Parts: sequence; C-alpha cells; structure tokens
Amino acid sequence: MSPLASVPILRDLMETLAQLGTRHRRRLPFMSPAIERRRPRIVAEDYAARHSIDHTLHRKAELRRLAPTNPEAARRYHQLLSYEVGGLREVVAALESISGGRDWQECIAENRAEIARLDIEVAWCSEFLGPWQARPSA
Repeated sequence: MSPLASVPILRDLMETLAQLGTRHRRRLPFMSPAIERRRPRIVAEDYAARHSIDHTLHRKAELRRLAPTNPEAARRYHQLLSYEVGGLREVVAALESISGGRDWQECIAENRAEIARLDIEVAWCSEFLGPWQARPSA
C-alpha cells in the first residue's frame, strides 16, 4: 500500500480517479468522441433532410402533372427546374476546377447527363408557358 493511501482524503480521491478510468454503464457525454456526441443530432438532421427531399420530389411530381393544364403550376415547375439546372451547372463548374480521378470524371459525366435531361424537361415546360405568357392577365 502506498503512503498516500493511508490518508483518508487521498484514498477517496484515488478511488474516485480509479472509478473514472473504468467503463461505466453510462458514459459521461464529455468523455465520448465528438461523433458519438453528435449522433442523435445527425440522425435528426438526416431524417429532416430525407423528409424535405421527399416533400420536394412529391411537389415537383405534382407540378409536372398539373403543368399542361394549370399556368401557375407550369410557371412554378419551370422555376424549380431552372433552379435545379442552375445548381447542377454550378456543381459541374466547381468539379471541373478540381483535379480528380476516374470517380471524379464519372461524377461530372453523371451531372452533365442530368443537366441534359433537365434541359429537355425545361423545354417541355416552356411549351406550356408560351401560350399563357402571351395572354394578358385580367
């Protein structure tokens, strides 16, 4: 036994320090790694992002369905498509400014294919906007 262990206060302090070093059923939050501390928040953010994406996709599908008959839906759908194409073009421009490997080039090619598909969709939607934009609104 060490000489420090004979003093009651020091003995209690040594026992407390020994307990802190052992694994408990419940870990103290500040002692866990940063990713583990953020895990509940990450899960919540992931859920919210998936819900937002699902909502946007459903809304976009509904607008696409209504675009041929509803001028407001056609305008909003055209606006959403334009934002999406613009964002993808910015992503491709940013990716092209960075050197990367084969995966990088595949990512750029996939984004360009998506831009081409969206350009076709924008042109399709623009056909519906033409007649309605020419009419004067009352």
